[in-house]
Amino acid sequence: MTIVLMMLLSLAPLQRPTNSRAAAQRGLSAYSKHDYAGAADSFAQSNALRPTPAGAFNLGTAQIANGKREEGSATLEHAMADPKVRADALYNRGNSALAAKAYDYAIRDYIETLKLRPSDAQAKRNLEIALLRKQQAQQSSAGNQKNQQSSQGGKQQPTPQPSQGPKREETQKPDSNAEALLRAVQQQEQEELSRMKRVRAGRTRVGW
Repeated sequence: MTIVLMMLLSLAPLQRPTNSRAAAQRGLSAYSKHDYAGAADSFAQSNALRPTPAGAFNLGTAQIANGKREEGSATLEHAMADPKVRADALYNRGNSALAAKAYDYAIRDYIETLKLRPSDAQAKRNLEIALLRKQQAQQSSAGNQKNQQSSQGGKQQPTPQPSQGPKREETQKPDSNAEALLRAVQQQEQEELSRMKRVRAGRTRVGW
């Protein structure tokens, strides 16, 4: 499943055009054309001339899109100081971690995103994907270990594994904190839907 990176298109307004703003606009143009290397270069120039959280967000996002995930994730750290872009920066860093199969980091960032924006459907969906892929990776690792032990004639004792809590059909239970957050988000959505239905029921409407 393709994980879409989001881009902050608006930059802090300036009193007059500057080299920093011109470089940022070149970066936006390059990014829209999928020239991520060019976008990263332009955003780097802009951010060097006038460092801002929004500039760091754009630069980090372009670096991740250009395949430099670790560098981009580190750049996004600077954007997180601004509450206006923190949720988007966490979301993009989570996408970077998910693409790199660093599932624990992806889960952490999506949870933090949902704490700031509980109704963020994309973050919720990506959290579910990260949990599922982590679970599949754990199952694959356990299966490979079992096959290796079988091929050795059962001479070696199984390696003790950390307790993961109850299992069901050899499926390890996903992270309980993440599951609890998902349940809370789903409950909040249900409550909001119920509230909207009650409001609609009290109105005269035409059609459905």
